[in-house]
Amino acid sequence: MIQAFGTNTAKFSPDGNREWSCRMESFKDAITKIEKMIRASRLNDIDNLMKGGQAQRVSEIEEAVSKLDPGGYLIGCGPYTQGIYRLSASETIFGRQATLHEDPIDKPLDFSLNDSVTFRPREISRRHFKITLDQIDSQPMYFITDLGSTCGTYLNAALLEGQKENGPGVDTSVARPLADLDMISLGPGMVNLFLFLSVPRKVDRSDDR
Repeated sequence: MIQAFGTNTAKFSPDGNREWSCRMESFKDAITKIEKMIRASRLNDIDNLMKGGQAQRVSEIEEAVSKLDPGGYLIGCGPYTQGIYRLSASETIFGRQATLHEDPIDKPLDFSLNDSVTFRPREISRRHFKITLDQIDSQPMYFITDLGSTCGTYLNAALLEGQKENGPGVDTSVARPLADLDMISLGPGMVNLFLFLSVPRKVDRSDDR
């Protein structure tokens, strides 16, 4: 376990409330401490993840995925995309909130991610990509479209062409259909990863002879 904390002293105000005073002599000390805590937390997270062993990790993932209702999902597998995202709307937009170096966007996101480890943009754009749900021959079909992101959207390691106009619906010139177990990466670093998972409806065979 990597220790990220320096020396802190606890004080009590006259009304009995606890006050924390951190012994940092300058602004630079604060920045150094923040960097150390960020780095230590990532290394500790990896250490904790690996302690359980593959069998435990597989068991925990299987327990969660087995509870999913029928439909399409993105399974966030990266440290900054972690989660299970249901794709039940006709259009689902992924991105992140603006950092202090950027202007906020005036368009809503359905799911907000955050890979700004040092509070600067990295690979995820404010409006990065969208998943569109369509019905073809009474079957649900899912399409992925890059929304002109800075670092790109990769489908099975292939860079997608970005959509020029951020309009609703499927832009057939750049949208790509998703197949079960397709892998998506936001940016070329293969850090911000998703797996597309299609959970089928259970077939009732109680009347089969």
